[in-house]
This record gives sequence, structure tokens and C-alpha cells, in this order.
Amino acid sequence: MLCVASAAVAAAALLAIAAIPHQSAPRFAEPGPSILEEAFARPKPPPTLDLTLPSDLATEIQPLRVDGIYGPARPAPTVRLFRLRRSEAVVVVAMLPGAPAIVRPANPPDALSVHGAYAANYSVEETSISAVRWTENGMTYEVSSRALLLGDMVRLAEQVH
Repeated sequence: MLCVASAAVAAAALLAIAAIPHQSAPRFAEPGPSILEEAFARPKPPPTLDLTLPSDLATEIQPLRVDGIYGPARPAPTVRLFRLRRSEAVVVVAMLPGAPAIVRPANPPDALSVHGAYAANYSVEETSISAVRWTENGMTYEVSSRALLLGDMVRLAEQVH
């Protein structure tokens, strides 16, 4: 009987405490924009590389398979490899989000252009890499190869779509 009486007293005390108005705890989080508003306000991630070469000209080389994962982990693909059908030369098409824009100088010695935009020769003789860079719609792109000469690279870059 004593147990029942003590349980009743304890229940009554809890009900009395719950019924008494008391102050609420201070809010630690200030009201502000919602999580969705913050997500939409963040800058969008850089675009992925969707440039390709015509299928009759080249085939894409898929990334190597390593430990069940295709290629190195990247937040967005920025490099694609192609093998030219007639010469078996490997061509790299790259998007360079961090590279400065290619700007036409006042008096260029040789005016290269890709898709109507000024293009620059970034060939490196020590490594035998021929490369052409151009800026289009605010993004800098590069087409490079060890097997092709500069003139061939410009014609190939014109084919990139």
C-alpha cells in the first residue's frame, strides 16, 4: 500500500510541476533563411565537360578501371581522351575552370582562332605536346596531343562540339 501511495504522490507532483507556467529555454538558433534558400543562393558547381569529337573522326577512350572504380575520383569530369580513327593518335580535350581567359593581344604574330574565338598555342617542345587553348562563353578549353602538329590541332579543335 505504501508503494501505491508514494507512486500517487510522485505522479501528482509531476502533474503539478507540468501545469505551472515556466519560462522557456533561450533559443540558440536565430531565425534566418531556410536551408533551401541557402542552397539555391550558393554558386552552382562548374559545368561538366560535355564536348566531344565527331564519331567518324575519333572514339572516346574510357577511363581505366582500378579497384572497381572507373578512373580517379573527380567532382566533375574536366578531361576526355579520344583516339583518332585514321592515325591512332590520342587527343585530350580539357576544360580548364581555373585557367585565365585567353585574350587576343594587340598585335598577335599569328592569329589562331577556334569557333571564332582567339586561340593561343601552348605547345611544349620538351615534351612534344601540341596544345591549343581558347576561351568560349567564359570557360577556357584546351585540345592537346603528342602526335599532332599545331595546324592539325587547330583543325581538330574546330571539330569539337
